[in-house]
Amino acid sequence: MNRRFLFIILLLAAGINTLSFGQIKKIKKQMELYNYSDAVSGIEKSLQKGKNDTVELTLLMAECYRKQNDVQHAREWYKKALNLGTTDTSACFYYAQALRSCGEYDEARTFFLKYLTLVPGDTVSEIMAEYCQLAEGWLISPPAFEIKSATSLNSNESEFGPVFYDDRLWFTSDRPFSKQNQKSYGWTGNDYLHLYFSVPVSVNDLYQGFTRVELAPGLFNKDYHDGPASFSPGSSEVLFNRTLAARDSPKMEINKIRTHLLRIYRSELKGSRWMKAEPFFLNSNEYSVGHPAFSKDGNVLYFVSDMEGGYGGTDLYMCRRTDSSWSQPVNLGPAINTFGNDMFPFEAGNGELYLASDGHPGFGGLDLFVSRMEDSTWLTPQNLGVHVNTSYDDFSLYISNDGQQGIFSSNRPGGAGSDDLYLFRRLPEPVPPPPPVFPPILAGYVKNKKSLRPVLNATVFLCSQQTSQVLILKTDSNGYYRTDIPPGETFTAKAMCTGFIADCFLFSPILTSYVLEHMAPRDLLIDMLVNNQTFALENIYYDLNKSDIRDDAKPSLDNLVTIMKENPVNVELGSYTDCRASDAYNLQLSQKRAESAVAYIVSQGINPDRIIAQGYGETQLINKCKDGIPCSEPEHQQNRRTEFKVVSTFDDLNAETFDLLRYRNGEIIDASSLPEEFFDICK
Repeated sequence: MNRRFLFIILLLAAGINTLSFGQIKKIKKQMELYNYSDAVSGIEKSLQKGKNDTVELTLLMAECYRKQNDVQHAREWYKKALNLGTTDTSACFYYAQALRSCGEYDEARTFFLKYLTLVPGDTVSEIMAEYCQLAEGWLISPPAFEIKSATSLNSNESEFGPVFYDDRLWFTSDRPFSKQNQKSYGWTGNDYLHLYFSVPVSVNDLYQGFTRVELAPGLFNKDYHDGPASFSPGSSEVLFNRTLAARDSPKMEINKIRTHLLRIYRSELKGSRWMKAEPFFLNSNEYSVGHPAFSKDGNVLYFVSDMEGGYGGTDLYMCRRTDSSWSQPVNLGPAINTFGNDMFPFEAGNGELYLASDGHPGFGGLDLFVSRMEDSTWLTPQNLGVHVNTSYDDFSLYISNDGQQGIFSSNRPGGAGSDDLYLFRRLPEPVPPPPPVFPPILAGYVKNKKSLRPVLNATVFLCSQQTSQVLILKTDSNGYYRTDIPPGETFTAKAMCTGFIADCFLFSPILTSYVLEHMAPRDLLIDMLVNNQTFALENIYYDLNKSDIRDDAKPSLDNLVTIMKENPVNVELGSYTDCRASDAYNLQLSQKRAESAVAYIVSQGINPDRIIAQGYGETQLINKCKDGIPCSEPEHQQNRRTEFKVVSTFDDLNAETFDLLRYRNGEIIDASSLPEEFFDICK
């Protein structure tokens, strides 16, 4: 339910005649007007009539449900579009997003990585694939809060934006506020947003629930969207979101569509009556501002905006109260704001800042996070964990001054409507485990070499050089592994994960009796294998004007053999020369050298169908050393290189590749059961 994304735009048509358009054009026009409910009805009718544009209609249906944040229907229709052969690559990404929001993390990760092959270098899809791995690990973490539905507050529609004022809970809902005056908002088909309030059964124990719901006083509820709101502590000042009706609202016009932006309005309580609401100074005709939230002393205002210069879709900002007004807004910075949507700020009694975000590591959709400021710097927000957060949207939190209980919104399955309010209270702290004892513990991390993010469920082969026994370890959601080790031994540690180049090193831990946990000398850094990504092969040298493989080049080629035996990839091996000699001679020489290297790799047991040789001569110099430009010998050597590039992957993990699934955490095997060259890269 996209009430929470009202920053983006609220639209009304102006002077548009759709009667002469084709059916699909009519549907697209409804989508341009954000009338997704009407667009869905039009698509259903077209599909029932057997229209020929089934692929396009299916994709439009998926997009309507995505915009309405109906992830289950979006997942269903994106899958149909992909099965029908849509050529729109974004369908793969949005299908992965819908899968992640439905908690299907393995399948979601598969499609995020598939999208990465369609759009190489897309950092968001790579990050989301890693978030899927993290979420699977978090699901087994113990919850910090107990949760239940605020049944007396919820309706068949949406409720969100809880805030306390005058010992009452105020919140926003699009339930019908009048049987005689029901209206329909084209985005959802529901009524417009209005403010409501309810009294808790016990002010000191919100978990007991609330009494009946009442509509807030008339000031707050006009004939379009009102809410959510924030009341300044210790005063009679309120700020709230309002989107005015067309006749009253300043507006922009783009492509004959009038755009109504989200705005903040202010009012004061005089006696028992709220004064006329006035526009707040932050409002603009260029962008939206919303979700106002006062700090606990009322001197700081947090809000959300999609103004230019932010880090993502919507960012969090703050401004400070001065003697006569407010300071100019300041972005909370990259520790708080992400490439995604960061919104719904709330400052707790202890100064901690709670927010909702779909850009920080989470379970899917919006998750709830908490941060605090230290030495004038915001700390990285921490996910509130399972039960509070799900794979669906969890957002808009209020927490009591003692931090023990509160209320938030979620569209998780099993609720009364689209977004519902949920009560929570903090569980007792778990009893810490007893401290570790001897034998000493060895620990370390496996990370993605490029992003340095942890890799979940990587397999670490820890081999004792004294006994040749190999212990199998699996990493957790933090990429962390640990085990007891006997003193006085030397170990080889090799990390592997499907779709990554392994990493390995040899070490002798220096054990001391007063240190219980000894860290490995460095992180194991594994490099993701992505189609069309190029990897350098170091120390591949040839004698002058020759293409024979020298002995000192074989170890690097052996590493490529190991990579291909361990991963289901097909590669191109490319050879390059410097600019000296003629173009034709260099091209011929590089082709012979590439073919010699490929012949060597095939001789080590690699199927020749999995590797091709390609000589590039001097066509792809990596520095200034072109014909006629004087260069040093080391500069020329940079161009005389050999690389391999992943050109495709295949699904049969048992065909000439190493099967990681057969190894279990904690299992001990003999090194002789592994391929002979298994630990060669560690040398």
